[in-house]
Amino acid sequence: MWLALCWTCLILFLSFKAPALNPKYTFPNEDKVVHFTFYFVFVFLWARYLLKNRGLNLKKMMILILIAILISVLIEIGQEFLTTNRSAEIEDIIANSLGATSSAVFFYRFFKK
Repeated sequence: MWLALCWTCLILFLSFKAPALNPKYTFPNEDKVVHFTFYFVFVFLWARYLLKNRGLNLKKMMILILIAILISVLIEIGQEFLTTNRSAEIEDIIANSLGATSSAVFFYRFFKK
C-alpha cells in the first residue's frame, strides 16, 4: 500500500509544482505520454494492492478507474483555479483516463487470478 500511496502523492505534488519556464520536449505531446504513464502506474499499483490484500474483481477495478479519473479531473480543476502557474487541459484528462483504463485492462488480463 505504501508504494501506491507514495505514487499518488507524487502525482499530486508534480501536478501542482510550478512547471519549468521553457520545458524542452523531445517530441510533440511528450507531456501527454507522461500523464498516461503516471495514471497507468497509479491504477497498476492500487490494483496490485487490492489483489494481494482485499481481493480484486471487475467491480473494484471499475471503481478504481473512476477514482483515477475523478482525481485527474479534480487536479485539473485545481490547476485552473488554485494556481497561477498552471491551467487545466482536457487533453490531460483524456491521457490520464486512457492510462488508467489501459492499466486496468492490462492488469485484469495478465494478473487477475
